[in-house]
Amino acid sequence: MQDYEKGVSSLSIRIRWISVQCYEIMLPNGKVIVTDPFYWDVSHYDGLTELTPNQEMEKRVYAQSGFSAEKFTGADYIILNHIHGDHSNLVGELWNRFYGRVLVPGDCAYELARVYDIPYAAIYPIYPGNTYYFEDFTLKTYPGAHDNRAFREGRFKRPSQMENDFSGSEGFGVPCPNQTGPLGSMYNINFMIQTLNNFKIDFSAGRDYEEHAEHMKKERPNIMLRHRIRSYSPEVFAEQIEKMGAQLALPLHHNNARASDEDLNEYFSRVNKVLIGHGSSARAFNPKPYKWYTVQVSILSED
Repeated sequence: MQDYEKGVSSLSIRIRWISVQCYEIMLPNGKVIVTDPFYWDVSHYDGLTELTPNQEMEKRVYAQSGFSAEKFTGADYIILNHIHGDHSNLVGELWNRFYGRVLVPGDCAYELARVYDIPYAAIYPIYPGNTYYFEDFTLKTYPGAHDNRAFREGRFKRPSQMENDFSGSEGFGVPCPNQTGPLGSMYNINFMIQTLNNFKIDFSAGRDYEEHAEHMKKERPNIMLRHRIRSYSPEVFAEQIEKMGAQLALPLHHNNARASDEDLNEYFSRVNKVLIGHGSSARAFNPKPYKWYTVQVSILSED
């Protein structure tokens, strides 16, 4: 007779973080979803003897090394939470490599296609409050709101105070002039991906977390991808994970921690201590850039 198996695993997803809110998610069937496609290489500053204040911020907070658009595994689907340059600067390159479907907040769809010169028919406008049934997964969409840090820090500007119509849209190699700045600030969409084997990945960025958590009461996603706003203490982030009902939580937009030299590994260790103290089995995880991780459901022998 055949021996008993010592264990078995069911693949849920493979996932890796690239930069800001850009994750590459490989589904069990091999199809790839890319969220907020962005990467900015530090080599862009080579040879520059003086940097503008904005360039200094970009280099300190956003610039990385060791990756490129050519290193993406795929992009059968590209999903954008919003169209700011630090969430979209690779969308044109990825579409030209993989010819996938580009899912973008509907009010930004035309401008995204125009700026990155993507054929209109490749753009799939999405709107909050809908369910989209694709061949490889189901997408549920929810209202979103951009972080208002500029307001909280006293740097909030009215349209009449802008230097020109595309102020805030410059940088990261995005062709100018464009309206990605104002449109990205106004139109944000959160969403949940449900795979064919019913694994749920929630993606929520910016503010208004409490409102989004109400939408998630019945969904209880397996993974929470959540904006790690700098003002969130480990206690607040742990409470958000518990309110979401997620088993695992990975951060979004955590490059910002570089602005204050914050140790995110230490931060997430503290988040997990809070969760353990609450008796929760949920855990937060800070992924290493570009490294693939496997998420799976397993039965393992204890001896």
